[in-house]
Amino acid sequence: MKILLLMKRFSTNRDMIMENFGREVRLFSEINRLGHNVTILCADQVKRERKTVKLNGMPVEIHPFGISSIFRFTATARKMADDNDVVVGATHPLLGYIAHLATAGKKRMVYDIRDNYETYNFTNLPLLKKGLIPNLINNHVIKRCDLAICVSESLLQKIAAKRRNKPTVVVQNGVNAKLFRPLDKAICRRKLSLPPKAKIIVYTGNISRERGADNLIEAFKTVKAKYPDAILLLSGQVNKDLNINQEGVVYKELPNRKDVVAAVNSSDAAVIPQPENKTTKYAFPYKLMEYVACNVPVVATSVGDMKDVLKSHPESLCQPGNAQDLAQKIISIIEAKKKPNYRDVAGQYKWEKLARKLNSELVKLRH
Repeated sequence: MKILLLMKRFSTNRDMIMENFGREVRLFSEINRLGHNVTILCADQVKRERKTVKLNGMPVEIHPFGISSIFRFTATARKMADDNDVVVGATHPLLGYIAHLATAGKKRMVYDIRDNYETYNFTNLPLLKKGLIPNLINNHVIKRCDLAICVSESLLQKIAAKRRNKPTVVVQNGVNAKLFRPLDKAICRRKLSLPPKAKIIVYTGNISRERGADNLIEAFKTVKAKYPDAILLLSGQVNKDLNINQEGVVYKELPNRKDVVAAVNSSDAAVIPQPENKTTKYAFPYKLMEYVACNVPVVATSVGDMKDVLKSHPESLCQPGNAQDLAQKIISIIEAKKKPNYRDVAGQYKWEKLARKLNSELVKLRH
C-alpha cells in the first residue's frame, strides 16, 4: 500500500524530521518497514524551507507553510495523493483537512488525532491558533475520515459520538526501547555533573502550570524538608508564568535525547504532575513511556490514560492538583525497599508493536 503522510515539521520546538523524533515519524517508519511505501509531505511553518530528504527509508518533501502558501501546499498534496492509496493527515486539524481535500473522495483518508485540538495552538497564523475555525475543521475531518486514530482511550471516548460507528482505533504514544532503557545511575550522574548521593527528582517536558509544574515545585518543598540535599532536575520549555529559580531546583537544557535518557536514569523518582484539564485529560504524554522504559520509580497523577497504564502500580499514582499527596508519593517511592518494575508495561508500548496494531487497521482500508 502506498501511503502519503501530511505532518508538521516542527512540534514542541523540535524538528521532527531532522531529529528523527515524534509520534508520526516513529509510527510511520515502522509502517514503512512492514512493507508499505510511505512518503511524507511536511509543512514547515517555522523555517519555511523547501527541501527533499530521506528519513528511515521514507522520502520526505518539506514545503514552506504559511498564509501565502496554504493553497500551494494543498495543490501539492492533491497531486501527490494521486500516486498513493491512502492519505494520512496528522499533527493539526488544518493538515487533516488538507488530507481530506486531497483525497476528494477518491482515496482513503486517515486522521491521526494526537491532542485535544480544542485547546491546541498550531502556529501564529491568524484565526488558526485556537477557537471556532480549528474546531469546525477538526469536527468536519473527524466525521468524514475513513479511519480515525486516537492517541488515548479518553480521546476516543470524546470523539466516538461524532464517528457514528465508523472505524476508530486507539494507538498511544510509544517509546524507542533501544534508546530509553535502564542505565547505571552513578554513571549518568557523573555525565550530567550531578551529585552522587543526593535524592534527585526529575521532570522533563513543558514546564508550565497547565502541566502541573507549579504543583511539583510546591511538592518538592516538602521533599526537600525531609531530604535537605534533594534536587529537582527540570528540563524543557519554561513558561513565563512560572518561577523555577528556587532552592534545590536545577535546570538543564539536555539538547540531545541521550542526555534525557541519562537524566531519567540519574533520578530517584521521575514525575508527571499533570492536573486534570482539557489538555491533559485526553493526552498520552511521551514522558510516561520514556520513564517507564528506563524502569526508574515513577510518580504520576491519576489523569487520563495514565491511571490505566499504571493501574497495577498504585504506588506510582497520586491525586491531580494535590501537592501534599504528590510529595508523599515521591517520598514513599524513594524510601521503598522494593522498587516498582515496569518492564511488562513498557513492552506494550514499543513503536514496533503499536505500528502492527495500526497496520491491521490500515490494511482493512483496501476493501
